[in-house]
Amino acid sequence: MGQTISPSDFTEINPQYSDGRGHYTNATEVANLLQVPAFSVSTYPTLAQIGSIIKRVEGIVDDKVKRSYRPIITKDEYHNFEFSHLPHKAYYGGHVGFVQLSKMKVRKIISLQLWQGSQYIEIASAQAKITLQDNYRDLNSIILQLPNSGVSFEMESENDVASLGNDEFNTTFGIKTTANDIVSLINESFPSMSQFTKATAPKSLTSSNLSISDFFYGAKAKSNGKQILISSLLSGDDGADCTIKATIKQSCSGNNSVNLTVADSSKLAVGMVVSGISNIVTGSTIASITDSTTVVLSNSTTGGAFSTALTFTTDNAIPTVCTIQPFTDKEDLRRLGDFWTINEEGRIFFLKDYPYHRNNSVIVSYIAGDNRVPSAIHEATTKLVAAEIIRHDDQSILITESGGNISTKEKYDILRKEAMDILKGKGDLVYFLD
Repeated sequence: MGQTISPSDFTEINPQYSDGRGHYTNATEVANLLQVPAFSVSTYPTLAQIGSIIKRVEGIVDDKVKRSYRPIITKDEYHNFEFSHLPHKAYYGGHVGFVQLSKMKVRKIISLQLWQGSQYIEIASAQAKITLQDNYRDLNSIILQLPNSGVSFEMESENDVASLGNDEFNTTFGIKTTANDIVSLINESFPSMSQFTKATAPKSLTSSNLSISDFFYGAKAKSNGKQILISSLLSGDDGADCTIKATIKQSCSGNNSVNLTVADSSKLAVGMVVSGISNIVTGSTIASITDSTTVVLSNSTTGGAFSTALTFTTDNAIPTVCTIQPFTDKEDLRRLGDFWTINEEGRIFFLKDYPYHRNNSVIVSYIAGDNRVPSAIHEATTKLVAAEIIRHDDQSILITESGGNISTKEKYDILRKEAMDILKGKGDLVYFLD
């Protein structure tokens, strides 16, 4: 069924639960339904508390109707593969075979991995890789930058658990645990390593009011727990223009010369950009490495003698610390390409590239969710949120009650029943054909 648009659809341009704006309704709509003054940071419940109720209710709505009207990421969905046509007949049949995803209304295929005998190969998304090496604790930060020298998101490392911030990744416990923490930071999710790091809140990283998880998705490689796969969430192959960099810091000294004395040149490489103080000319790079403590810069240092910690940035590799594979477009998504999709139905058809085996041979991560919020979903969500507020209004401060009005319990029952009746008619039907 093709997508339809109605003037009655609910539209929230910039959802932000902490400000009372959800995907299906907002605090203003709820206040209007309850006929109470607008919620704010000083009301009870507060605007943020209303946003929390909205988020919870939206999850209930999704469960009831068996679909989402907001973007939801499905991670590592495994599928078996059956050949529909022999490979030499696939061109005329349009596909070798297909898989049916568990969710419809697919917005973007983030990762599509196929088992081809000895390994899973990636055929979707613009993806970068960073592989941690033995001296990974020397890693200072990982930088992800949007196309056209756009906004940069810098994920900084922290060796001390007690000082670990929500916008940092921890390097204390081990290389694979560190990789997990980096993935959690990229996805801004609750860290899977919280039992070790004692984190009490989800990871969060913003830059210029943009969130890293809106543009990138991280996952550990299936065959290498030290390797992190980073996919761009931009449309098509636009993400191939994103940039990934890594930085380390070292104590250094110089004196109006191209020669820079460093702590350990074995962890440095030619081409690294050097920065940190005004003595370093902007854009200076390592031109050559003389010995274990001396590197030659592309520009002379200025301002006399200095001794400080400098930052070395690279988009290639840091010897013994990490290796980097830049963002590369792997996707040939078109009718006569590697694969093609019917996003409305959640189907992926394979043509030129396909699994060589049957069982668990396709792994898909994708974003699904209808692009429109029908008025019925908006109405049901608003009523359920209002009902939750009434149920918790034990003091009858917000919702006054008098002899001339129906009781708060009756108000709750009516709103909840009306909302559930709406949702019963919105669920997806699944047909099994024999």
